[in-house]
Amino acid sequence: MKIRYVVLSVLLIGVLIVGAVFMMPKLINNETASTNDTSTTSVTKQPDPIKNNQPDTTATTVITVPQEMQTVIDANTAEIYVDEPGLLASNYPSQLIPLYGVQSVSESNQITNASGKPGWKASYVSDYTIDEILSFYQPLLSSASDYAAETISESTSLKGTVSGYTISITVSPNNPDKTDIQGNSAISIFIEQV
Repeated sequence: MKIRYVVLSVLLIGVLIVGAVFMMPKLINNETASTNDTSTTSVTKQPDPIKNNQPDTTATTVITVPQEMQTVIDANTAEIYVDEPGLLASNYPSQLIPLYGVQSVSESNQITNASGKPGWKASYVSDYTIDEILSFYQPLLSSASDYAAETISESTSLKGTVSGYTISITVSPNNPDKTDIQGNSAISIFIEQV
């Protein structure tokens, strides 16, 4: 019985030694190759440029404001936000969907959608009531052929396609804990080229 254990032990040690002899060179070669790949990659590969809220493509559809929208905009010129401090994203289409009754702009970004087309997001807070904000934005979008309005709880979402751009506007009660801004209404606007 002891001879059996001695023979098994010798056999097991032999297998381990043979395995080590065959495997060690492969492990050393793989380690060297990965080290060389890493150094080559770090030398030749440039880091991705930092995105600066600019889309990878520019808008290709010319923005044309329909007359019925322009009439509503012209009638409310005093309450339309003028971006003198430069808080809106570059090329934000204010002529198409201006910000109305702005107390403070909380966010504005230019984006690129999954198909590579440009768009914009803007969020702001207003002292106006939800009904006052909606009285401006509903007439702007109501002439769109795919216009839709949906009210869930206290928030109202308006959607429509105008001049080759899908527009989505959500008007909600402001939550100062989320926005860090006092005001009555929080407005989110999303515009995307079709």
